[in-house]
Amino acid sequence: MNQDDTGVAPATGVTEPATGGAPEPTPRGGVAEAIFAEVEQMTAGGAMSKSDAFEDISRRTGRRAGTVAANYYRIARKRGVALQPRGRRGTARAQATSGTGTVADALAAAERAVADLAAAVRAQQDELTRLREQAEQFAKLREIIARNA
Repeated sequence: MNQDDTGVAPATGVTEPATGGAPEPTPRGGVAEAIFAEVEQMTAGGAMSKSDAFEDISRRTGRRAGTVAANYYRIARKRGVALQPRGRRGTARAQATSGTGTVADALAAAERAVADLAAAVRAQQDELTRLREQAEQFAKLREIIARNA
């Protein structure tokens, strides 16, 4: 088993005793520390992305990749590692209505939507009228054909 100088096998959460025998559980926070150390080692010099490291550790240990990432970032924040800011969470609708527009903007958008809807209804009405006229012409043609047949 690959160990660092703390006696903790990376990301396993088990400390191997120096005298041999059954493994002992790591002290509280030891798993996260081990995960942090292993991810740092795997990603050193751009050898691997953090996401890939989380996935690799996840496959080997049976932990979910999200849990591995959470452990890593908890220790990274504790140690003051410079991290990229987190992205905004929430739905697009919540972000769009988070006060970025004015009431006048909302009313203008609603008026445009109603005008577009009215135009679509008028276009359908015009098409329906045209189709009814064509149906009447076909009916007349059928009568003429029936008389001459």
